[in-house]
Amino acid sequence: MLDDAEKKGHSHIISWNTDGKSFVIKQCHNNDSGSVLLPILKMYFRQTKYRSFLRQLQGYSFFRETRGEYKGKCSHSLFVRGRRSLCLEMKR
Repeated sequence: MLDDAEKKGHSHIISWNTDGKSFVIKQCHNNDSGSVLLPILKMYFRQTKYRSFLRQLQGYSFFRETRGEYKGKCSHSLFVRGRRSLCLEMKR
């Protein structure tokens, strides 16, 4: 999803962080409805709500920054750019 978002010009909404070990939701945070992000999410997930997407991330033990300079950043030790095979090791 993140690579496609970049290719399709949506990196201003959601993108990989420069370190490749996290991604950033730039235009939707916890208090927003997620309306800008929803069309992108619908291409890849069954969720139709931003909060549902966040719950899915939490269910897979993603860490999400909710304050400060890094607000919107999501990370997981097994979610690394270019290393899709690591995702297979994630547990719910």
